[in-house]
Amino acid sequence: MDCGWEDLSHLLKNVCSRFTRTMLKTTSISSAESKELITSECMERFESITGVLADIIQNGEYYQSEDLTDDYQNAKKLNSWILLGSLTETLLQIFLAFYINDYKKTKWQQWNDFKIEQVQNPIISFIQKLVDEGSLIPEQARSLKGAIKDTIKEHTKEHCVERIMFDELIQLFTFLELFDEDEIDVLKMIQSNRNGVHAFQSRTIGTWADLQYGVRFFCYLMDWVLEHLPDIPDEAYYL
Repeated sequence: MDCGWEDLSHLLKNVCSRFTRTMLKTTSISSAESKELITSECMERFESITGVLADIIQNGEYYQSEDLTDDYQNAKKLNSWILLGSLTETLLQIFLAFYINDYKKTKWQQWNDFKIEQVQNPIISFIQKLVDEGSLIPEQARSLKGAIKDTIKEHTKEHCVERIMFDELIQLFTFLELFDEDEIDVLKMIQSNRNGVHAFQSRTIGTWADLQYGVRFFCYLMDWVLEHLPDIPDEAYYL
């Protein structure tokens, strides 16, 4: 759907309001762990941040002339990309939080049947041997040992849904084949422009036209999540 900035701002608020209400109602009949993750506070914060983004883009027609002058560093545009990226990341986390048991079954980035002590201890011993032989200094050995322990821990512990970063979420949803290639490309675009927050690095920020497309995709994504929720039993409406 094509629409102007003001209409898109209203659409964003309306879709988000519908999303948070439906999400909370559906979560009320979900698992206890999902309820702990998807709370009223979480949804209120999500809707509040969405409102901030909607208020910025409402005046997008006054800013989009920057696309013609190659002014890519506008702070409002950068802030919009940051907000959109954070919201999209949170939305994907919310979807996984609702289907938390299915997520756990994927054992995302976990090494199955990994024998920690049988692998870690010989490696640590070998590093210490290199120190004793003079091939490594103690500081280097400590760094290597720490890196090995951290890597093993990362791949043998369950990744909490709320701590999965945007790029990892894109990898996971690609692995699960929940989105087609074009949709994954849009997620990557949002994620890349969101990283414009690292202002010290030289980078090109997406245009206002790109941002408008990204916001429209985010509205679609909220509806996509709702469409993939189970139906709410009639009796749940009276809880």
